[in-house]
Amino acid sequence: MTTTRSGRLALILAAGGLLSALALLGGCATNPVTGVREMILVPRDQEIAMGEESAPQFEQEFGGRVPNAALQAYVQSVGKKLAAVSDREMPYEYALVASDVPNAFALPGGKIYITAGLMARISNERQLAAVLGHETGHVAALHSVKGLQREVGASVLVELASRIVSADKADAAQAAAKVVTALGTLKYSRDDEYQADQIGIKYAARAGYNPWGMVELLTVLKNMSDSEPGTFGEMLQTHPLSSKRIAEAEAMIKGNAEYAKFSPTAPDPQAAHFIEMRRALEKTVPAPAK
Repeated sequence: MTTTRSGRLALILAAGGLLSALALLGGCATNPVTGVREMILVPRDQEIAMGEESAPQFEQEFGGRVPNAALQAYVQSVGKKLAAVSDREMPYEYALVASDVPNAFALPGGKIYITAGLMARISNERQLAAVLGHETGHVAALHSVKGLQREVGASVLVELASRIVSADKADAAQAAAKVVTALGTLKYSRDDEYQADQIGIKYAARAGYNPWGMVELLTVLKNMSDSEPGTFGEMLQTHPLSSKRIAEAEAMIKGNAEYAKFSPTAPDPQAAHFIEMRRALEKTVPAPAK
């Protein structure tokens, strides 16, 4: 007996196999970083819409954007260099939010943030490029979407994404609020973090930055997490950090002939400009009283 494609789909739905049905409808996509076919149930346009709708509430929860046009332009300029060499073309946008808690985030669709608290703790532009490259890597490798599929359930995420692009503005806002809540508790796996580090190293080097900035960044964060565990608790929950991550990043750089021209002891030629921007940040968002 021959069963048509529509007949097979009906049987799957009748059996409750929603994810398999969605896969038949084209839910698989090729990961642009790895080249591997994966179950990605949210189309690119809906992913972008999720980020657009979620961004205002997300930014508000982290103190809003730092009210300094020069600082925002600076962060955006560094980010755009990384976006230009990304494996995945997206409408990337980079911004600085006022929260004093050290962290960085990537929303679905390419909206990427660094907090004032993290920018105040790094010391040069290549470290900033490492932060933004890491977050760009999460978007390029679809970590945010895959993480949300795990966090809220694939079928629920598909429904939320569909509601976000609907004509009903109230319904779209409600769905976006649920996505923001899920993003707030989203935790990347250690494998995701290792991969995002590797992608960040690759993008930084492609953009002309010294990839040793990633090792510097991870070392700074590890040292500060040891001395200020309470301050870094939120970042450690969403971005697991370990000595192994530092060793893996160092091994990747040492093991790739393309990076041999970069020295871990070479000064960052953009360091002075970064310090100037960091001083502007201190004047715009004063450090909290201790």
